[in-house]
Amino acid sequence: MKKILKTFKILSFIIIPPLIVFIYFFGWGWLVPYELQPSYWQFRNMCKLNELPNNEEKYNKILSYFDTDLESLDWEELNERAWKKKETDGWYKKDIFEYQTATGWKHKNSRIEMEIDLFSNASEVNRYNTNAMYFSVVWRTKRYYPDGNEGSGFYWSEGRLGCSDIVKENMTPKGFKNDK
Repeated sequence: MKKILKTFKILSFIIIPPLIVFIYFFGWGWLVPYELQPSYWQFRNMCKLNELPNNEEKYNKILSYFDTDLESLDWEELNERAWKKKETDGWYKKDIFEYQTATGWKHKNSRIEMEIDLFSNASEVNRYNTNAMYFSVVWRTKRYYPDGNEGSGFYWSEGRLGCSDIVKENMTPKGFKNDK
């Protein structure tokens, strides 16, 4: 029994100090799996909305995170931000996804930020010609790692996850076959 305690005492001096140094420099994020962090599940559930068929129900669920809905959305402000997509842009579809507009980024909390991209076939984007909506959500993992480049040297960078990292988006236009 004494031999086991002595071995444990020696191991504690070998293991604990490097662990403390690791936690000090890299934080708890590396030691706690994503699945045990409540904000990860909140982020994941938000991203799952992208898998729903493109219809008004999906749009209102997404817009509820911005404390609005299709009725009260500021379409004038969104139309000021709208741009015509080029054929080389991602998600471009002739006569379906010709125009795109986006809300500004909103911080839900210190770890989650979100934005909405709306796609339309008309330059005047409104609730009736919005063919698809993509909910862009970013989750800060709190996992820091050394990063850098030639110009700025080295710095600590934080890992991030986006919806495209964990779910498949449904960009089937509204009114088309949405079997999900």
